[in-house]
Amino acid sequence: MNTRRCLRIARHIDKLLKRELGSPVDPERMVEDRLYARDVLLVCDAMRDTDLAALAQRFRRAALADPDRPAGAPSSGFSASRFLSSLFGGLGGQDKSAPAASVARQQVPLK
Repeated sequence: MNTRRCLRIARHIDKLLKRELGSPVDPERMVEDRLYARDVLLVCDAMRDTDLAALAQRFRRAALADPDRPAGAPSSGFSASRFLSSLFGGLGGQDKSAPAASVARQQVPLK
């Protein structure tokens, strides 16, 4: 979830719902409470003649977004799991009982 973006959209929803219905919502609670957000977004969806329906969709997208990636930025397709498998996945063909050359350490006796 992109919390900052969700909070910004929730504040806009709050402002419009106050104007349209006279009922405020709690933007912070929308970010923290999934069921509360769902209920508010359903009200927004029902208000088709306003910007609220589009804001509801923007909130949903922001809630599913990667928090570290800017809006609209393409995904690199690279993830931590892919990185780890690229490091350790290549060891699959080696004899697992023999240490890998890059990992083996020479024991130095202490005096």
